[in-house]
Amino acid sequence: MVLIVFMTDFVKIALSTDRVRPSSNPETWNIGPLVRLAILLGIAMLVEALFLLAIGWRRFDLGNHLGQLQTFTFQTLLFFALFSIVSIRERRAFWASRPSTILAAALLADASLGILIGAFGLVELKPLPLTQTISIVGFALACCLGINDFLKCGFLRRAHLTMPSEDIDRARAPHRGQGSA
Repeated sequence: MVLIVFMTDFVKIALSTDRVRPSSNPETWNIGPLVRLAILLGIAMLVEALFLLAIGWRRFDLGNHLGQLQTFTFQTLLFFALFSIVSIRERRAFWASRPSTILAAALLADASLGILIGAFGLVELKPLPLTQTISIVGFALACCLGINDFLKCGFLRRAHLTMPSEDIDRARAPHRGQGSA
């Protein structure tokens, strides 16, 4: 757990460099719906991660290989965390804006390190076959950037927490200098 927290901290710090869309009006925090969204996504990811663990338990016989079970769990938690950051950084669909270069590099570095730990092991984390790592990455990607991103967008639309279309258009327009005619 300490390793996951340490690794994802660099990505969370890199979020401060991410591109943001300016709002035409000052932002106010309506925290209630955001808490409900966090609970919804947390429950969805818990169910998805437990489902993946159950698949690993049955299909890959992880119950008889404690070190591989720990690595499988580590990678599951890591990739769900990384892909959920990609999703929740944007109010619209995750692909609506490109992350900053620093954030993308931090995400790529964490993902690469997670794959290397899965391939070679680290202390109690025993190596996994590449097919298991690919299964984890693919499943987490599909859940976080597919199902959960869809849930997020639908929830934010229903809670009226998305940007009005005129704000989006204004945010996309090039800004003119104040001294220009």
